[in-house]
Amino acid sequence: MLRRSLLAATLVLVALAVYASTFIISYDRFFHPPDPGRLADVGRIESAIVHRVDRPRKVEQLVALVKEARQKGLKVSISGSRHSQGGHILYDNALAIDMRDFNEVLTLDRERKILRVEAGATWDDVQRSIAPYGLAVKVMQSSNIFTVGGSLSANAHGRDLDKTSVVETVRRLRVLSADGQIVEASRDKNPELFRLVIGGYGLFGIILDAELDLADDEVYEQRATVVDYRDFPEHFETKVKTDPTVALMLSRPSIDPDDFLRTIVVTTWHRTGGRPGEVLALSEERHVWRDKFLFGLSREFDWAKELRWTLQKRLELGMGEKRVMSRNNAMRPPLAPLELLDHYSADDTDLIQEYFVPIRSFVGFMDDLRRVLLEGEMNVLSATIRFVRANDEVALPYAPREDAFAIIHMSNVGLSSEAQAHAKAVTRRLVDAALAAGGTYYLTYQLYPTRRQLFAAYPGAENVFARKRAYDPGEVFMNRFYATYAHATGQ
Repeated sequence: MLRRSLLAATLVLVALAVYASTFIISYDRFFHPPDPGRLADVGRIESAIVHRVDRPRKVEQLVALVKEARQKGLKVSISGSRHSQGGHILYDNALAIDMRDFNEVLTLDRERKILRVEAGATWDDVQRSIAPYGLAVKVMQSSNIFTVGGSLSANAHGRDLDKTSVVETVRRLRVLSADGQIVEASRDKNPELFRLVIGGYGLFGIILDAELDLADDEVYEQRATVVDYRDFPEHFETKVKTDPTVALMLSRPSIDPDDFLRTIVVTTWHRTGGRPGEVLALSEERHVWRDKFLFGLSREFDWAKELRWTLQKRLELGMGEKRVMSRNNAMRPPLAPLELLDHYSADDTDLIQEYFVPIRSFVGFMDDLRRVLLEGEMNVLSATIRFVRANDEVALPYAPREDAFAIIHMSNVGLSSEAQAHAKAVTRRLVDAALAAGGTYYLTYQLYPTRRQLFAAYPGAENVFARKRAYDPGEVFMNRFYATYAHATGQ
């Protein structure tokens, strides 16, 4: 009898262990391997059967690939880390160019703090090359696994309060055009191409390399403060924006179902004036299994969202603590993690949406955001808020006239046609709410919004598409985003 009881207890423990492991290990990768002939982005909603995938290392190889595409009547699609989620790197039967081996750091001017780097280099590559010299990146995305070219193509924005959009840090770039020519573009030389390529999603040519302004790798003190969402704009204007010691800011609204998007933890990084060498050592992602387990639990259970939010405030955001770190480390793991977000399921995926709303409209939009997400029963896993300065240097600007807050949320969404139709309907309601607030949405993510919504948010899009056809009359550079909005008619 005792033996049977022990066996039963052992089987229960094994079953519990296997079940718990499903929140850490994506077993579907083993049972549903990807089709080798099909290319997809990280969201796996958009995919394409491509002609082939090439990973060039030299400019000459890129020139030859564009020439081959023209001769064979093929389209060219361009990818980096493939995290854009909206088909921006995909097109059926395209010659797909993977830029990740085109990743050399070309020159570093330490005195002038200027870096020239190839487009396939990741921000991690950049940080590792400049950190030994006491230098840091000015603007990059939350994760350093993205490529420089990808960030430029999306005009990514970051945590810095002075330079918020990556275009503000670009001095010049070189572009391989559809006719095989290498063209330099800057604010002074070929300025129209400069405006079109940055934030142009690979439609105007292949970014070969870019010259970027850098910053000093200062030592910061990380602090965290809790505010009500209704007080956040005033807190930002009076406590953050006016404080000369604040260099970076990232805010996280609550994902606790009982306090959903109402409480905001405002994390700021303050200049200390110190430069101790040990602080400048680059950090890495830690506690991945623990964090993946908690994140996986929160995909399934509301109580786990509450638990994760409680732990996140203390472990990640450092509530009640003052942490000292370098600028580089404030912009890389573990403060900008990615491994814990790795999720592969045959049934669902984690998707991001992002809205840019003028500061004056923030509170009303957050009320709309909360209502629509709750009514739509969206499984929201995280949310962040960043500051974005008004900037119209690019042809598709997301905050052209007013300073704005970028409000980002990640949701777990089913891959079935019914689940996707529902996610699309909810997203369109949110886009309308952003437009009503005088804001826009980020073009980097899914193709859920209608053409009407695209042109309402980006009235210059028609001209951008027209200039695309002028620079690339054969439409050699092609992707699903352009085909959806430039070629389609109707909504």
